[in-house]
Amino acid sequence: MVGDFVIGEKGTFSDCAQESFTLPSRYYTDPGIHDQEMSTIFQCSWLYVGHVSDLPDVGSYLTEEVAGQPILIVRSQDNLLRAFFNVCQHRGHTLLSGRGQLKGRIVCPYHAWCYGLDGALLSARMTRDIPNFDLAEFPLKPIQLATAAGLLFVNFDPTASPADGDLLDFEETIIGHIPEMSEYAAKHRFDFDIAANWKVVVDNFSEGYHIPIAHPTLSTLYNEEGGSSRIGKYFGCYQKTARAGFEKLGTKGGEPYVTWFLWPNLCLLSLPGSPQLIVLRISPNGPRRSLEHADIYSPIDVDSPNLEVIKSLFAEMFNQEDIALVESVQRGLESLGYDQGRYVADPAESWFTESGLHRFHKQIVEALDC
Repeated sequence: MVGDFVIGEKGTFSDCAQESFTLPSRYYTDPGIHDQEMSTIFQCSWLYVGHVSDLPDVGSYLTEEVAGQPILIVRSQDNLLRAFFNVCQHRGHTLLSGRGQLKGRIVCPYHAWCYGLDGALLSARMTRDIPNFDLAEFPLKPIQLATAAGLLFVNFDPTASPADGDLLDFEETIIGHIPEMSEYAAKHRFDFDIAANWKVVVDNFSEGYHIPIAHPTLSTLYNEEGGSSRIGKYFGCYQKTARAGFEKLGTKGGEPYVTWFLWPNLCLLSLPGSPQLIVLRISPNGPRRSLEHADIYSPIDVDSPNLEVIKSLFAEMFNQEDIALVESVQRGLESLGYDQGRYVADPAESWFTESGLHRFHKQIVEALDC
């Protein structure tokens, strides 16, 4: 049975949400658990890094730090996107930073070892007379790269496939709602440094139980009755409908309001009456902090209805409310006055209860029980 070893001061985490106690607070504070999550979750899962629109031309590149690893994605001469560790194979110096456009070569700023856009080492200064030196032995180390609805994902496990992470089904749900998503681009980007464990942030996104209390404006946007869901092993897609009369978005009633979660740390939402997609990547930054990167995607070349409204609602209202919530929860988790609670989850596994929260915690327990 999953979770038999997960015991806190009140009881055991169990498979059944209605009977289970929540994860003990040590799962949000223990450096050892944090280190285990980095190796057994983040370094072997599909992790979001951007969108195909970030690399429009041959030589376009972007860099990121993902799961503590420096990565580089570039569009090579054959027009393919390729991902590598952003590390020179001579002495380990970082090759590139930020985003930009290359002129056909990647040159290390330390000793000028020169790589092609396909990762091959093309030249290395003063190595002609070194015995048995072979350029072919020192290409950039590749990383698995996949796309889903135009979104880019990397995986450090060389044996992983997109199907392993439910990327194909996840893509189907996005394309079903936003058919042109692969042709979108990020119109706004935000970064938030949050004083809370990454799981607290994902926990908050995983349930709608708190919304009527903690998000009074958001709670007037959608109907609590009805809705549908599609749940896979590694993702969930939840669709609700809008109420009429939400003035900021001009809702007439019935427009879809869709949220997604993709294991382990990707949260997405599409607000009703607007074509945008908000994509949130929640990255661990030690056991007690996280970095939240948010991209708001819209059609590239057309006026996008409600774009500035969506930016304001998300960045200045809903997300600020959530950050205050999760930072307060983290303080409580570190208190001697708390260890475990209970899930408020209904048998129907409704998004408006904490069924999704329990499902996420079950994935955590399964991933760490290895």
